[in-house]
Amino acid sequence: MTKLYEIREVLITLFKRYERYIVPITKFIVALLVFFKLNGFLNFAKVLNNPLVNILFAAIASVIPGNWLVLILIFVISTHLFYASLEALGIIFMLMIIIYLLFIRIFPKMGHFIIAVPLLFSLGIPYIIPIFAGLFVGPIAIVPVCIGVAVYYFSGHMATILSIKTGSYTDLPDIIMNMYKSIMDSLFNDKAMMLTIIIFIGVILITYFISRLEIDYVWYIAIVAGSITNMLGFTIGNIILKTDISILGVVLGSILAIIVVSACQFLKVCLHYTRAEKVQFEDDDYIYYVKAIPKIKIGKQVKKIKRINTVKK
Repeated sequence: MTKLYEIREVLITLFKRYERYIVPITKFIVALLVFFKLNGFLNFAKVLNNPLVNILFAAIASVIPGNWLVLILIFVISTHLFYASLEALGIIFMLMIIIYLLFIRIFPKMGHFIIAVPLLFSLGIPYIIPIFAGLFVGPIAIVPVCIGVAVYYFSGHMATILSIKTGSYTDLPDIIMNMYKSIMDSLFNDKAMMLTIIIFIGVILITYFISRLEIDYVWYIAIVAGSITNMLGFTIGNIILKTDISILGVVLGSILAIIVVSACQFLKVCLHYTRAEKVQFEDDDYIYYVKAIPKIKIGKQVKKIKRINTVKK
C-alpha cells in the first residue's frame, strides 16, 4: 500500500510541476474528440468535418474557458443545421441560446457536464458522470447533467425532425410548429431518456448525501452506494418501462465508474483513519468537539551517499 501512496505523490508532484502543459493538452484531446464525434454525427456541412478544422477548433478550445467552448459548439451545430434545414436551425438555435443564457452563463463551470454527458454516452460509459458529480460537485450538477442526457437522446430523433420539410415560405409557420411539436414529443415520450434522468438524479443525490456522513471511508462508500443505485434503478426501470437499455452495459459501466471515481478521490485526498483523534477545546462562548483525521503524505526519500576512503598501506 505504501508503494501506491508513493505513486500518488509522484503523480501529484508531476501534475503540479507541469500543470500549465497538462491542462491545455487534456482540454485539446477532449475537445478534439468532441468535435470529431459531433461533426461526424451531423455531417451536413462537409467543410466542418475536415480533420484540420477539427484540430483548429480543438486548439482554440484548449485555451478558452468552458462556457466559450459551448458557444463554439452552438456555432458548429448551427452551421450544420443551416445546410440541413433552416426551420430546424431556427428552433434548435433558439433552444440552445436559452439554455446558455439561463444556465451556462450563470454557472459557467457546469457547462462541462453538458458536453461530457453526450460524449461519454457515445463512448458507452455515461455512468461515471452522476457518481462523479454527486461526489465532487453536489446537487447543483443535476441541471447540467439532465440537459446533457436530453441532448444525447434528442440527437437520436434528429433525422425525424429534419425530415419535416417546407414547400414554400407560406407554409413556414406550420412547419415550425410541427417541428416544435415533434421536438417536444420526442423528448417527453422517450421512456429511456426519462428513466435515465430520474436514475441519474437519484444517483447524484444519494452519492452526495452519503459522502457528507461522518463515517470512515465515507467517500468510497458513497461511490459504491451510487453505483448500486445506478444498477438497481436501471434494472427495475428497464423491467417496468420495457426500455432497450442494456443492463449488462449498465453493470459494467457502474463497475468502471467505481474504479474511475475512486481513483479520482484517491488522487484528491487520502486520510489515515487509524490515526484519527477526537479533540475538545473551548472559548468564551462554545465548547468544540472535533474529529481530526490526518492526511496521508509520503515524505521524499533522502539518499545518503557514504564515502569510504581506502587506507593506503
